[in-house]
Amino acid sequence: MSQNEAGMYAGLLMADMGAEVIKIEPLNGDPLRKNDRYRLYNRSKKSISLDLSNAKDSTSFDELVKSSDVFIQTFLIKEATSAFLDFDTISSKNSSLIYCSIPPYGDEGPLCNIPGDEGTIASYTGIYEGQGGETDNPSFVQLPLVSYGTAFTASLAIAGGLYERTLSGKGQKVEVPLYAGSVAMQATGLIVGDEIPNLTINANRPKGGLPVYRLYQCSDSWIFVACGNNVFWNKFCIALDVIHLLEDSRFAGAPWNIPIEYWEPLSNILEPIFRSKKSDYWLELLRAHDIPCAPIEDRKSFSTHPQVIHNKMLVEVDDPVLGKTTQPAPPIIFSKSPSRIQSPAPQLGQHNRCKFKKFAQPKSLNVNMNHPLEGVKIIDLTGYIAGAYGTTLLADLGAEVIKVESFAGDGFRQNSAAFQGWNQGKQGIILNLKSEEGMNIFHQLIKNCDVVTENYRAGIAKKLEVDYESLYKVNPKIIYSTVNGYGLTGPFSEYPTFDPLIQAQSGAMKDQGGEGDPVFLRIAASDYSSAILSAYAVTAALFHRANTGEGQKIEVPLINSAFAYQFEEYFSHPEKKCKPRLSKLGISAGYRLYEASDGWFFLSCENTTDWNKLYKTLEEYEIKEHVKEGKTLLTEHLERVFSSHPVSYWIQILQSVNIKCAPSQSIRQIHKDPQASHNGLTTEITSFNLGKIKLQGLPFKFSRTSGKLGVPAPDHGEHTDMVLAKLGYTGDQISELKRNRIVG
Repeated sequence: MSQNEAGMYAGLLMADMGAEVIKIEPLNGDPLRKNDRYRLYNRSKKSISLDLSNAKDSTSFDELVKSSDVFIQTFLIKEATSAFLDFDTISSKNSSLIYCSIPPYGDEGPLCNIPGDEGTIASYTGIYEGQGGETDNPSFVQLPLVSYGTAFTASLAIAGGLYERTLSGKGQKVEVPLYAGSVAMQATGLIVGDEIPNLTINANRPKGGLPVYRLYQCSDSWIFVACGNNVFWNKFCIALDVIHLLEDSRFAGAPWNIPIEYWEPLSNILEPIFRSKKSDYWLELLRAHDIPCAPIEDRKSFSTHPQVIHNKMLVEVDDPVLGKTTQPAPPIIFSKSPSRIQSPAPQLGQHNRCKFKKFAQPKSLNVNMNHPLEGVKIIDLTGYIAGAYGTTLLADLGAEVIKVESFAGDGFRQNSAAFQGWNQGKQGIILNLKSEEGMNIFHQLIKNCDVVTENYRAGIAKKLEVDYESLYKVNPKIIYSTVNGYGLTGPFSEYPTFDPLIQAQSGAMKDQGGEGDPVFLRIAASDYSSAILSAYAVTAALFHRANTGEGQKIEVPLINSAFAYQFEEYFSHPEKKCKPRLSKLGISAGYRLYEASDGWFFLSCENTTDWNKLYKTLEEYEIKEHVKEGKTLLTEHLERVFSSHPVSYWIQILQSVNIKCAPSQSIRQIHKDPQASHNGLTTEITSFNLGKIKLQGLPFKFSRTSGKLGVPAPDHGEHTDMVLAKLGYTGDQISELKRNRIVG
């Protein structure tokens, strides 16, 4: 019963994985049916139209609830309660049901009954402020990252609830507000501490911040260069014949710890070098030196990219309403239970007369669980965001995650604040996987674990003998998750990549720039999407194994995730219209950022009902009279009106009549927000090197089995002794292993 894109998308992700998803619509249909997007977000589903005020239809609805595993709704809590669709009412009909609520801000707290949507939540959670920079105007982000992030996170939470139910036999409520989904896509930005610099004050850099991790203009077009570690930085200096930069004390902390005051001097050195030749020259040279880089492409050209074709990421679907459509394929690759598009979106009430499968009470072991993934053991070989953040979310769900590092350590330990954000909740050991004894210890861990995760470049895992085929021999029931750049096979599989390179190639940067130069998206959408989707995939695979006894390999390439977080943007058909674009502030007079007398806020006034409310509420300003003057003059008039009073004044006035709006603020302000406290979206820990820091809490709430927080990221090798002791090693044996550099 989803009324927004986040809820519908979450249902679609499960439908593509084989779940029987039944969309319940009113007799006149979902309002979104008037839009072609309905045909995308509701593929693979079935449709039943019901009038819940009718006794017969109400009985049919109750029967559906009784036979279902999951119930998804997106109402405000007051709406859900008045319609008897709240958790207490629905769960009374089926106590084993996983009830998923996706409200704007949450089902509790001061904002629980305030309406919200993509634009207002993005504004409230710092997406627009972060894109524009705290010292400049906020900037509208074209991609609906709030909705996509929420859909991924809600799917993860639902899968966690289903897995826990296989052990306890009990249902529960799962809550993932749009507010929480937005925060889940910005974990790094939420990190605050006395020892952590606020780099967002330097965010107003449309080309990117760090000079070794940014856009560069060539003589004909643009490329993105991403020296994501010091190895790539060294190769970069050699390739460009600027080896002297390696000895320049100003840049000694490259790539991640170059002082801000030296960013511009280094950029000034590199910019004329790149402008001297064409992009093809630089791409060939940099790739020959194994340096991550990518051209700036639009979505049309990316659709024919050799790796996109190899991964089969675009699928033709014959739709009964739109005709032949092109749609993104499911982004997750399962070796034993593959996802696929089941069918085109249904017609209204198409399945009213169908008999649906009667689900029996779920089998369980009657185990009492404190956390959804309690008892699950994960061996974590990941680094950076895409791999490490995914396992952090699994740790948040209660899994025991052991992070295995080499003596060199995770490449992102250099960026200590970010490392904390992506690795909290884990144990950490140092293990030499290139030694026979180290591999023996690793195999002992594998025999006793449920999941292995890695995000090596293609070919590295096999070289280290930690690939799925090798570990399957050790534990045939293992669930193996790999997050890589382009995929394990294909023409680009061995290319190194980082988030912005996928942004660059997939059209996200060009789209954000509009008709002008490409613009770097400050949210690492490829990384965060891949991380959340991989966590979802692992949890779904655990549920599959609980029911079948079968483990499997999971693959979530960043290039596939690009289609997941640009899902609607890659949907095409002959009649599709281009998305409107007004300016860097929004897409229309009623859906954009406005500057008040003391700051900015976002107005979402998208339909006739909302506009009529606005006309009446602001009658003294003669808004309606300016509509006839055209969009430009209307916008200019609203700009003058809203500049006359502070943000708080307009928020109070507009929200009092249920017009969606929200202040534009920094993500760091979330730490002081009472609604965030109600949602548990922030937490404070004491880290091994940064003291007390505030960072992301839990992006989901479970009514019966809570998530797990409070454990900081591990120091390098902090838990080696403890983990080895659990395997039966004595203190003397551990000391000997350390002397021989087997462990650390």
